Amino acid sequence: MIDTHVHLDDEKLVNDVDNITRDFTRCGIKLVINNSCDRESMEKGFEFARKYDDVYCTVGMHPHTARFFDQAFADRMAMLASHPKVVAVGEIGLDYYYDLSDRNVQRDVFALQLEYADKLGLPVTLHVRDAYGDAADILNAQKKYLNRPVVWHCYSGSAELARQMVKKGHYFSFGGAITFKNANKQPVIDNIPSDRILSETDCPYMTPVPFRGKTNMPQYVRYVVEKLAEMYNVSFEEMQRITEKNCFDVFGKIDRSKYEQ
Repeated sequence: MIDTHVHLDDEKLVNDVDNITRDFTRCGIKLVINNSCDRESMEKGFEFARKYDDVYCTVGMHPHTARFFDQAFADRMAMLASHPKVVAVGEIGLDYYYDLSDRNVQRDVFALQLEYADKLGLPVTLHVRDAYGDAADILNAQKKYLNRPVVWHCYSGSAELARQMVKKGHYFSFGGAITFKNANKQPVIDNIPSDRILSETDCPYMTPVPFRGKTNMPQYVRYVVEKLAEMYNVSFEEMQRITEKNCFDVFGKIDRSKYEQ
């Protein structure tokens, strides 16, 4: 199994990363991708990626902290992106639920980071919440820079938007929320071919059933894969194979020969 979106740098996990990564093999985890939110998390994720064989990382500024994006941050992104363990720009996008950065700033920084991702030759991982219309508009306006895969992390948008974005070649990642009783994600899943699906936990957040209410962990990605298998009406083993292949297709810097056996 692969967890394409973790936050091992979060205060709930950061002091236990040695034990978490040591447990990967026993839990059937092949690799995880630590996602950047700001300068501190980007640096910590990079540190983990260099230290642990099966941890990879991204570079980028979350919409919550978009107001802190500057040229120094962009230069650091570019510097880190040359490393083989840095596999994407993310998580970037728009968040109108919390509005922790001005919406105009969020939009400008999102558009700019799409350009940087293209310059760096990396796919992008999106964080979009309550801002799907504006996000789609920006992606359309910046389409000349979208020359590598786009991943909608923890997708909670409509089935119609998913259908539109599938036509553009985008991918969709789902986490623990799809296991919630009131999730009702089947109409969305029905509009996403299985070759565009990724598995994630977004740990330590969004813990899946049956551990909801506890701190989320990478090994809980198993429950996400199980739910996806149920929704696509395939076996667990087949969904595991599908999500792993899709991960390697999206994050091209990962040496798939190391994991495909």
